[in-house]
Amino acid sequence: MNENLLDVLLYLFEHYPMAELRDDGALRDDLDEAGFLPEEVDDAFAWLRDTTPARQQLISEPGNNSLRLYSEHESERLSPECRGYLQELQHHGILNGAIREIVIDRLLALADESLDSDPIDVERLKWVVMMVLSNQSDDAAYVRMEARLQIEDGAAAH
Repeated sequence: MNENLLDVLLYLFEHYPMAELRDDGALRDDLDEAGFLPEEVDDAFAWLRDTTPARQQLISEPGNNSLRLYSEHESERLSPECRGYLQELQHHGILNGAIREIVIDRLLALADESLDSDPIDVERLKWVVMMVLSNQSDDAAYVRMEARLQIEDGAAAH
């Protein structure tokens, strides 16, 4: 995984409302003060641009009876648990097919090109899902995902 890019994205996600995030001088100054390099910030804003609803319009909605088959590259990068979790999120109506494809695209964009690196795990997937959903117009999906994460955290604590 590209840890520096993920660090910038997580910082933005934790400190700013994603839907209102604008690439401006004040925000870049804040990110500079937080210790992020300009190249990392550029990469983060490029990554975020590809999560917007305009991006979703480029992806056709798969049919209800369609089955998602993963390419060899996707299977190498996304752990079986990660792929199963994506399927579960879609089954429960948190993700639709088009948003799922954006999530997969953004996960792969974070991954290193090295085939030696570990597959993307479910924890990274959850962060990316939250970031992608926060940039969509469907607030209900974001709320459902947030509730699901709270339930999972509660179950893990017991």
